[in-house]
Amino acid sequence: MPPRLNKRRALALLEEARLQAERGEWGKVEGAARRVIGESTLDQPAAFTLLAEALRRTDRRLDAQKVLEEAYRRFPKDADVEAHLGSLLSDLEQPRQALELLGRARARKPRDPAVLTHFAAALLKVGEVEAAEQQLAAALLVGGGPDTRLVLALVKARRGRLDEADALASQVEAGARNDPELSWAARAVRADLKLLRGEPAEALAAWRAIEAAGRLEGHQLGHMAYAAQVVGDTALADQLIARRRAQGAQADDLLLFAQIANVRGQPGQAQELLEEGERLGALDPGTRFEWWATKGRALRLLGRREQALTVLEQAKALPESAVPRLGASVFVDLGHLAAEAGDFEGAEQHLRRALELDPDEPEARRALALTLKRLAWRSDLESTAAQQVEAARAEAEALRRRFEARETEVERLRRELARLQAAQSSAEEAIRRAQEGADSERRRLVAEQQRKVREELETREREAGDKAKENLERAFGAARDRCPAPLWQMLLVAERTYQTAITTELPAAAVAVLFSGALERSLVELLVKPFDTWLEQGTRRQDFLAGAVREKRGKRVEYFDRFVDAFDRELSVRAPALGEVSRVLDRRHEAYLAPFRAFLAQQFSLEDAFFESLAAFVQWSKEKLRDPVAHGHIELDWDELKSFREKLLLRFGGTERGMLPRLIEAQRA
Repeated sequence: MPPRLNKRRALALLEEARLQAERGEWGKVEGAARRVIGESTLDQPAAFTLLAEALRRTDRRLDAQKVLEEAYRRFPKDADVEAHLGSLLSDLEQPRQALELLGRARARKPRDPAVLTHFAAALLKVGEVEAAEQQLAAALLVGGGPDTRLVLALVKARRGRLDEADALASQVEAGARNDPELSWAARAVRADLKLLRGEPAEALAAWRAIEAAGRLEGHQLGHMAYAAQVVGDTALADQLIARRRAQGAQADDLLLFAQIANVRGQPGQAQELLEEGERLGALDPGTRFEWWATKGRALRLLGRREQALTVLEQAKALPESAVPRLGASVFVDLGHLAAEAGDFEGAEQHLRRALELDPDEPEARRALALTLKRLAWRSDLESTAAQQVEAARAEAEALRRRFEARETEVERLRRELARLQAAQSSAEEAIRRAQEGADSERRRLVAEQQRKVREELETREREAGDKAKENLERAFGAARDRCPAPLWQMLLVAERTYQTAITTELPAAAVAVLFSGALERSLVELLVKPFDTWLEQGTRRQDFLAGAVREKRGKRVEYFDRFVDAFDRELSVRAPALGEVSRVLDRRHEAYLAPFRAFLAQQFSLEDAFFESLAAFVQWSKEKLRDPVAHGHIELDWDELKSFREKLLLRFGGTERGMLPRLIEAQRA
């Protein structure tokens, strides 16, 4: 049996695994995490989540699931374990179970952008598009990154806003140079968008490139097969379907295979595939519309008209039927059914609706042209019959005239009535046309106004972003390159929101929560983490902890300050909060904080007065910004927020430099 690791070595190995994960060295991460789990008594959820992430990144998701389920049994209330397991279950097409776990994780970490993003992805898979978009907006507000924007691209695609979706996916692809998995995921989304735009050849080329790079996942084989079928490469489509079948096709795959069967004119096979998918379990709301649309087409092609009409009407009632391109197929099939029943007017309405959703839909164009010909033929036939009736009436009138010498008053009145009715019909037609023109102009004006408002908002957002970046770079100057990347990103989000709030009705509390979060992160990045690293040298940590003990009973230790708890490896508590850091800065001259005072002197070329001012500033920020917002006081004073921003970034302690720039500049190498 291999020797067991002591707790200190296990913690060091776990920290090493975290660094390797940041570099994408998943083989090393797996080895280190397995050693911590199997060779030490350290009971850390992070060891399990790191091991599971390494397995997932190396395409062993079922193994990762087993690891996370074991972690969940050991740590049932750990938000990170819940979030990782929920995200993995969502990837494994178990969105309902994923939502339950991610919902609990979100309740424990309401401002974690990764948790909010995974929760939104699971919501999207069960068809709750609006709720997913709300979660993504919240994630972006608290610093959501490229993964958040990629899920937002899927939401845009589901709403039929394909150009916006492609723009977001392109941004993610361009910006994810250091994250190949995210970059290739963005390419896969763009390949799907090409297929939705009616560009199957381009979509197939994109899928081939993804496959050549070894990045094609099993659930994407069906998408590639559909693109191959549409461009006419039936052999490739069959090969891809067989590969997915060998892996174990899911309901979503069977739906795509059924759509391919319909394209090939094999509705019987499509029906069998759909029935096979239904046997796998209840329909996911996220794919219910496409399922019913595909089933309705198969039933129509099989000649089962009444069943097809029932299923297509169910699909028509869903919101997806109004999504451009996506909803067109249902109206095409309804148009065919109406024409087959002799209802050419109804067929025309359905087919015109299909062309509104997809102007390039070839089947709708052909069917509409044929329907219009049938309507014209029927109109000519009715006109000929009417002429024959009119001729018979004229003959009868001539006979009557031969028997009567003059036109009676009743006949004259009848003709006058007919004339008035014709005039009324003409007037009504003129009114109808005028109303249609007015409606058309109104719709045009509304659309133009919406476009102008959208452009104005986009311009303001760009200007706010540019202004935010310019202000921060001017505030930090040469210290910009030394600012930690996560802290810089949080400051950029906060400043951009501040610039946006200047010209909108955004409450001060919404900006305050971002700035106070950036302050808290800066204290962790510049004071807490470096101090923790400083304590690793020699016996500094033992000396610091020993000197800060207020009382010790057996293994239970009580320190003079909660700040000290964060540096005791046995406790594994969270990083110190604003109030704790402020209190320690204020008490730094007390004996038990001598190591902290020595750390400040070695790490920063700053006078003691600066830290006095820093302690007061942090405490003031906690009382005036963090605490009111945390307790629901939305009506925050804008003057206090402006004062906080100025001290944090621009002017602090009587100098023309903000607190953060000064603190970063003063760091000794």
